[in-house]
Amino acid sequence: MPLATNSLLFTTGRKSGVPARPPNCSGARRPSLHCIAPPKFFVWILCAVACPLLCPAQLTARSGTGATRAATDFPGRSIVEQIQAAIRDCGPSPCEVFIPAGTYNSSPISTWKNNPRDGNGANVGIALPSNVDLRGAGRGHTIINVTRAAGDPPAILFANANPSNRNLRLRDLSITWTDSDRKYDWVTIFLCHGCEQLELDHLSLEGNPNKLVNLLDCTGSNVHDNIFSLHTTGYGHGDNALSVNRFDPAARVGVAAGVVRDNQFIHNGDRVSSMLIVTQSGLDVHSNVFEAHLPPPGNATAIETGQDNLGRLAENVKIANNMFYGSSIAYGGLSNSDISDNFLDHGDIYIALQSGTTASLSGLTIAGNELHFGSINVSGTERAFTGRCVVTRNRVYDGNIRTGNSLVDHDLEVSYNLVRYSANMSGIDCNACSLIRGNIVREIGQNAPRDVHPGYLIGGTVLDVSDNLYIDEQHEYDSGTICSVASPSSSTCLSSANPRLKSRWILLHDGEWAFGWCNRTLATDRGNLLIHAFVSSSLLELDDDAPALPAGTRYHLFHTTFNAFELNSAVIERFANNMAIAPGGFRHAAVQEDGTVHIHSISGNVFRPYSCSGPCAVDYRSTVSTTE
Repeated sequence: MPLATNSLLFTTGRKSGVPARPPNCSGARRPSLHCIAPPKFFVWILCAVACPLLCPAQLTARSGTGATRAATDFPGRSIVEQIQAAIRDCGPSPCEVFIPAGTYNSSPISTWKNNPRDGNGANVGIALPSNVDLRGAGRGHTIINVTRAAGDPPAILFANANPSNRNLRLRDLSITWTDSDRKYDWVTIFLCHGCEQLELDHLSLEGNPNKLVNLLDCTGSNVHDNIFSLHTTGYGHGDNALSVNRFDPAARVGVAAGVVRDNQFIHNGDRVSSMLIVTQSGLDVHSNVFEAHLPPPGNATAIETGQDNLGRLAENVKIANNMFYGSSIAYGGLSNSDISDNFLDHGDIYIALQSGTTASLSGLTIAGNELHFGSINVSGTERAFTGRCVVTRNRVYDGNIRTGNSLVDHDLEVSYNLVRYSANMSGIDCNACSLIRGNIVREIGQNAPRDVHPGYLIGGTVLDVSDNLYIDEQHEYDSGTICSVASPSSSTCLSSANPRLKSRWILLHDGEWAFGWCNRTLATDRGNLLIHAFVSSSLLELDDDAPALPAGTRYHLFHTTFNAFELNSAVIERFANNMAIAPGGFRHAAVQEDGTVHIHSISGNVFRPYSCSGPCAVDYRSTVSTTE
């Protein structure tokens, strides 16, 4: 192996291995002392003494400490055994193991002989001690394929070797796992239990083990810039891409579980599973993309939270600035944590304690998120407290915000949110809120003309309902007929004879719309279609391509608000400065009372037009102060 280039002996910019010319060695009248050629035996002595200090050799792949070992230089039945041999060659010293580019098939799982530290009965392919950096030549360049056949025991490709390992890193390679056995417990690509300062980065992990990566009681983990591609093929197979769990009650863990950032999570399969499981406190989940490919109307669980093995909910968890496509933040619960500034397309934020949960949920803030075709829901159970949570400054389109009833939820704040086009739901459904303030709800109940959903549905005991706005500017219109056209500039109706012919452009004949109308639903005898925009007085654009509507199709545009505010046996301390406006009128009333409603203070409310349905002992437009 050639000597490594050393800055003390070689000048940068010259060819490797060419010594730098000492000063004054040519053209000098009097040669300098270091230009005088020493005797040969002196050179040998000098090299024998100085070279180990000044010219450290590149260590061979199979000896020495601190060297980078190429796994393929070691003997073994497959790359699995070769990697293990390279790691053993490191001894107790830190080392780096390199897996050159290539596609490698693992040895049969039944031949893996490492024993798991947890005594879980799984065969372990590669046991990782502390201070090992295992890297490939890059995703898609170094590829390891693992096949677990029917009848094989549970298996783990990588697992930490000792009860507490530190400074482990796995990076720059692709691993694919194909699983065919019915057993699924302790089947994973990577398991770390009680690890500190673990880093997983620039990996591509794919397949259907129970979990792609399983982190238990770890501290300071850094999982970033990976691609997790989860294939769900049946119960227990492809359940989770990554789990970060508080597992062993006897284990001691640090305050910070770590960070999960800049990863891409992809779910494929015909069964709903959870891409990321979080039951450990102190985890920062940010800047990830979660994407699901399920049959319509599939909605996978991107992040699931819940109670750990100590009977507690995770705390100080931050889920922020992630993007969700066809997937949700769902189930379980978090305390003293934030879900903020995420974007969800066809996904929900659904926080609900699962059956069997005994831990209380409190101090959760859901703020600044944007949802399209999704809702925010906070609900609890009668056996555990859920409350003191804040839902604020979220933007919800084609969905709603709702809470459980006062038997399961307590003391929730819903403030400064925007809800528009809630479809077959109330805009804000709040039966356990202490504060409802500063929200804007627009054009709810877009499922059908007969919907009876209100803008705000309020029940239970509420301290303050104030500064909320409801608007319905939709138009009631059904003049003329419509048909589908191929493009915005076309005036020729498409034929519906071809069922595969689709278009998003709808042309009106013998009628007149207006640019900027805000109706969301185009009701036809062939179903309801979602309107993206009114382009002109005779043309609108749908959200998506739809089967062609033939010439002469009848339609209906409608304003759908049944009630602006519906009060359901509510006890409200203050109802003030709320406004509800519907130029076309409310289909039923501005305010509806159900059951016995008590309002202690009313002031500054505006309703256009105003009507009240129910007992209506007070005029909600008036200013009153009573004990009832």
